[in-house]
Amino acid sequence: MQKTIFTFYMVFLSVVVVHAQTMVQPGNFQCISLHGPLMYYWNNPSIATQFTQDLNQQLLAKKGYSLGNNPIRFTLLNNIKEFNTSNSNATSFPIIHMKLAEYPASLYLKQFYPDQLNDSSQQGIQSVLLVELSIQHNNAAEVFNRSLEVFIKKSNTIGFGIPFNNLHLSAKGFSELMKKSVEIILDSNNLNEQIELKASPPTMGDNFIIGAITNLPKIAIESKGLFSKYAHNGKTELIRWDEQRYQEIILKGKNKTILPPGLSSIIVEMEKENPQAVFVFLMQEARNIVLNRNYQLVIPARVSGNTSSRISNMPIVEPLEGNNNFLFNEKDTIAQFSIETDQLDSTKKIYPYLSSNGFDSSSLTRINDLDNAVNFSSLYLLKGKIHNQSFSIVVGAFFREIYLNNERIVLLGGMEQPERMVIFNPNISTELINELILLSYNRFFQ
Repeated sequence: MQKTIFTFYMVFLSVVVVHAQTMVQPGNFQCISLHGPLMYYWNNPSIATQFTQDLNQQLLAKKGYSLGNNPIRFTLLNNIKEFNTSNSNATSFPIIHMKLAEYPASLYLKQFYPDQLNDSSQQGIQSVLLVELSIQHNNAAEVFNRSLEVFIKKSNTIGFGIPFNNLHLSAKGFSELMKKSVEIILDSNNLNEQIELKASPPTMGDNFIIGAITNLPKIAIESKGLFSKYAHNGKTELIRWDEQRYQEIILKGKNKTILPPGLSSIIVEMEKENPQAVFVFLMQEARNIVLNRNYQLVIPARVSGNTSSRISNMPIVEPLEGNNNFLFNEKDTIAQFSIETDQLDSTKKIYPYLSSNGFDSSSLTRINDLDNAVNFSSLYLLKGKIHNQSFSIVVGAFFREIYLNNERIVLLGGMEQPERMVIFNPNISTELINELILLSYNRFFQ
């Protein structure tokens, strides 16, 4: 008996709610970005549809309004002065308006919060989103109007690739931001006028990373100072770099440095080009703490004045040509290799018109109308032998690719420290992987 009464009550309640709904018509939905391509996401039907569903859900739950089957379409403005959140047409339904504007953080803070420009809490802000929603009845005054400031900060990422400098949200991140914004704005019990959002930055589409790692496990690497730690195959790996140092190569006199013939001839020729240059061995100690293995990296380099740099007193440090770079384990030679700089690879393409979350190819979303592809160029390319096996390391600004016997075995993410990793070949020993990581993120490549 009780069960029957409870069921009837629920049905009755749902009928009451349906009849209590007030239909609301979409009015002016307008957007602009003074910072980057964020608003282009509205051209994606799935994003627009998801937002319409989220907005309808919140309108019904918080205000008793329903959009029905009315779609939402945002108009992208060219000038922020074009915003219009009113409607003079007579209608029997309430009309809902929305405006959305993204600002560069520096511009927004300078204009609206100049006293907080030097506040340390504001330093990590990348852009600011202003979200305003209003509801108007019968072309009369607005019965509801509320805005929200969203301060977007960068969070730690699990993605790989090349980030944008003016886009700070992936397509999914943007959808989640819009859902949270309307939820707060329409909630009369939530009095927040500002929120802070930490978002994992999107990366550009490409033809050599995102597709290859989509279904592979991502290993987080905890790096702090000169230490890096990660878990693999049920074990904790811990590696360390020491501070860089250098040893000058003396070319003349009784203390002349003894050099291999090949290296000596390279230095002699380079000295003719620039007699003021100084030649040194760049040196860094490293260690596999778990296995108690000590390493030393030795890179011969030329140090010369930088007349073209706007930064005074900053010398140019150039690795020398040839197969004259070494990684030692105690007295044993682990690796010998060459270092090439600024190597263009026309087979690797970057697609600036696509954004991704950096780990799943299904996240690829268009952000402009262009179809321009850019060839990838590495900062450094290491090529040589390690434990008598051919290896190469592609050093990019935001990641490292490691190849063994012409097979890509590891991808590392992170600018100055390793932060995440994908292992393509699970049969490679962890000891070798650690040695290659120590090479990939030595401090001379930063």
